[in-house]
Amino acid sequence: MNMTFELFAIAVAVSFLLGCVGLLAYGRRLGQRHIGQAGMGAMAGLDAVEGAVFALLGLLLAFAISGALQRFDERRQLIVQEGIAIGTAYDHLDLLPPGPRDALKGKLKEYLEARIELFRQPIDFDFEHERAVYSGGQEAKIAALNAELWSGTLSACPSASYVSTCSLLLPVIAHVFETAQLRRGANEKHPPKIVFGMLYGFGLVGSLLAGFSMATSKAPSRVHLFAFALALSFALFVLTNVEFPRLGLIRVDFFDHFLTDVEAKMR
Repeated sequence: MNMTFELFAIAVAVSFLLGCVGLLAYGRRLGQRHIGQAGMGAMAGLDAVEGAVFALLGLLLAFAISGALQRFDERRQLIVQEGIAIGTAYDHLDLLPPGPRDALKGKLKEYLEARIELFRQPIDFDFEHERAVYSGGQEAKIAALNAELWSGTLSACPSASYVSTCSLLLPVIAHVFETAQLRRGANEKHPPKIVFGMLYGFGLVGSLLAGFSMATSKAPSRVHLFAFALALSFALFVLTNVEFPRLGLIRVDFFDHFLTDVEAKMR
C-alpha cells in the first residue's frame, strides 16, 4: 500500500465530510434566514431544483463507481491473460531444438520474474500527467529482457526448415509483450480529473441544498445529517481506492498469483 496515496485519499474524504457537515449547517441557517425574510411560502417550488441536483449527483456517482469497477475487473483479467500468454509461449518454445530452446526458456523465465518483481516494488502515480510511475531500474531490466528474448527468437528462426515452427512461435512471443503493454495501459486508464472535481463539487452543493430544505424543521435529526455526509464521503473514498488498485486499500495484487503459478511450473 502506498501510504502517501492512502493519506491523500483519507484527507480528501475527511475534508469532504467536514465540508458536507459544515454546508448542511450553513444551508439550514440560510434557509431559516430566507424564511424569516420571505415567509414559509418562499420555500414552495424549491423541491424541483433540489431533486434535479440530487438526481445529477446520484447519476454521476453511479456512473463513476460502475466505470471504476469495470476498469478494476479489466485489470484483473489482464493479469490472467498475461499469465496465460507467458505459459503458452513457454510451451511453444519446445518446438525449437534443445540449444536455443533452453536458452530462450531461461530468458522467458527471467522476463516473468522481472514482471512479477515490477509490481511488488512501490508504485506511485503522477497526478499531473495521469500516469503510473514504476521503478525505473526494473522497467529498464524488463525492456532489456524483452529485446533479448525477441532477438533470440528471431535468431533461432533463420533456417527455412523452421518456417512452420516460427510461424507458430513468433506470434505467441509477440503476444506476451502485447499483453504487458495492455496491462500498463489499463493501469493508467482513469476518468478525467474533472469528474472527481464534479463529484466533490456536486456533493458539497447537494449538502448546502439539503441543509437549506431542513430549515422548515425546528429540530432536524443530527444522526440523519451526519449519515448523509458520511455516506457521500465513504462512497468517494471507496471510489478513489477502486480506481487506483495498486496504491490504495482495495487491490488487485492477489491476482498476481496467476503469474507466480506460471513461474512455479517453469522450475
